[in-house]
Formats: sequence, structure tokens, C-alpha cells
Amino acid sequence: MKTLIAYFSWSNNTKSLVEKINEKLKYDIVRIERAVPYSDNYDICAYKEAKEEVSKKIHPSIRPLSIDTDQYDRILLFFPIWWYTFPMPVATFIETIKGYKGEVYVFADSFTNDPQYMVNSLRDLKAIDHDIVFKEGLFNKSAPNHIRFIEKEGI
Repeated sequence: MKTLIAYFSWSNNTKSLVEKINEKLKYDIVRIERAVPYSDNYDICAYKEAKEEVSKKIHPSIRPLSIDTDQYDRILLFFPIWWYTFPMPVATFIETIKGYKGEVYVFADSFTNDPQYMVNSLRDLKAIDHDIVFKEGLFNKSAPNHIRFIEKEGI
């Protein structure tokens, strides 16, 4: 069984989490990046660019992926919560893997510890492609907790 970690990270918090997890797991990794990068200014990124994308359901172009997701049996998808759900480049990523036959485990992190954000994210992901098998991973947990979960689940 082959596993891929795909992640989106603006501030590099999610990137840091993925790197800590992968020190032990050694999976292939791909970063989901908006083709036109978000502003480095938090207020512009959060309150203008990201908010507009979420509210208008804009799925921005992303940089080409350096992998073929069909080579993988499962994808571990990591992202921060933006405006109560995933960042819209994640939506674009899901569109690029439309029809993916493996499982996609969803892992999210947020400064606000509201579990409804994971519920929202799973619902919104399924709305993009209801044929992909999305599974709930962890929300707002540490790297050691993620490693234990992934190993326990056999993913």
C-alpha cells in the first residue's frame, strides 16, 4: 500500500506539522500551492483574498502537482481551517484528483478548537466529489498524536 501526504500551508504551521509527522512515516509529500501566491500580509490574505474565495466558492488555480495521485492507495490531506472550512486551493486539488479511487484521510488544524470545522470541511469536500472516499482524520492534534492515529489505522 502506498500513501501520499498532500498539504496546504500559508504560514508554514501545517508544513511544520507534516514534516514532523513524516520524520517517522517517510511518505511521499506534495504541497498544494496557489498559482498566484496569497499576500504575505495576514490581513490581506485572511480578510480579503481567502474570505472572498470561500464566500464566492472560488477555486483558484494551483501550481502543477509533481506527482500522479493514481499511484497511491491513500492520501493524507492536511490543511488549516480558513473561514470555517478548508482553504480553496484544497478544493482545486480535489478537482484535479476527481475520480480518485483510493481513500482520502482529512486532517485539519485551527487556532479555534471548534470540531464543527472538521464537519464543515468533510461536508464541503464531499460536495466537490461525492465519489471520493473521504475519511475523518484528526483535528487540532500534535504530531505524536497524528503518528499514533496513522499507525493505529494502518495508513
